[in-house]
Amino acid sequence: MNGKLMSAILAAAALVSCGSPAVKPEGPRPVKVTAAVSLDAINKSYSGVVAPDQFSDLAFKVSGPMISLNVEEGQKVRAGQVIAEIDPLDYQLDYEAKKSSYLTAKSSLERAEKLLAKQAISRQDYETTQAQFSNAKAAFENAENTLEETRLKAPFDGFIQKKYVENYQKVQAGQGIVCLINPDKLLVRFTLPETNMRDLTSNPNLSVEFDNYRGTFFKARIKEYIEASPDGSGVPVSLYIDDPRFNLRDYRVAVGFSCRVLINVEQSASTGHTLIPLSAIFTIPTEEGKNVFVYDPASSTISRRKVTEGGVVERDKVIVTDGLKAGETVVVAGTTRLVDGQQVKLLSE
Repeated sequence: MNGKLMSAILAAAALVSCGSPAVKPEGPRPVKVTAAVSLDAINKSYSGVVAPDQFSDLAFKVSGPMISLNVEEGQKVRAGQVIAEIDPLDYQLDYEAKKSSYLTAKSSLERAEKLLAKQAISRQDYETTQAQFSNAKAAFENAENTLEETRLKAPFDGFIQKKYVENYQKVQAGQGIVCLINPDKLLVRFTLPETNMRDLTSNPNLSVEFDNYRGTFFKARIKEYIEASPDGSGVPVSLYIDDPRFNLRDYRVAVGFSCRVLINVEQSASTGHTLIPLSAIFTIPTEEGKNVFVYDPASSTISRRKVTEGGVVERDKVIVTDGLKAGETVVVAGTTRLVDGQQVKLLSE
């Protein structure tokens, strides 16, 4: 039994040794490549929102209990329309008292003028009466203006975006009552990364595409921007729509609508900047900086090269400012499985 078992084992070993196929060495790894493009223009896009250019938080200049709030959020109002009123009783009484004092002083001045003409009073007495009249007149006019301030009026045509208080509430002078927006004067706001600030100072071509009018681009111009990021999220930029085709009768755009801001910056041909797909860039954990694999068609090999990024554009492309020339071919897929100097073969599209 032992002899037979040993013979079977030796026969099986011989069969395996003679019949197993030889291990074939791995051939060139297939890769996808593309050529670096000379960058004569930078195109970037950012998410924006429509905002009011003319708006105001309306407030009373006097304090007191509010007796009427005549508007609702979203309501249209006309210039001069009364928005809200404060109880005018105390101000009315003060107005009447100041008016009485003013009329008395006015009569006294008129009598003093007649007496002065007859030289029946001195110049000093006349000037005293004149000063009393001036003071009474100023107090009366102030009381009149204050009484008028108990009625809050719209300074321009618009709509009520927000109410800050409710009716019958006691309000203080300067306290916001409503926010009034002019819907006919709009602008677009977006946030620009600090690293792209140079795009605003390079005489860019700006355009805006509203989400509800896809495919229609309106020229825009910069209204203002802050040269520092207030909270670290980026630089706030405001744009005017500067296109004769745009009007709110044909294009129903309102505050809060979403849009896309496109920035086009023409580049000098001498910059040497190139544009490649974002997928071509990779990093090595043990090293700093960005890398690409450059393909050599003469030897069908790749070589790793360090490059300098200049920012992402068009969502899936990156600007290379140093390390790559226009026309050089870079690997755009499978970079994590490649090594420097490796032989590759090109994948057909």
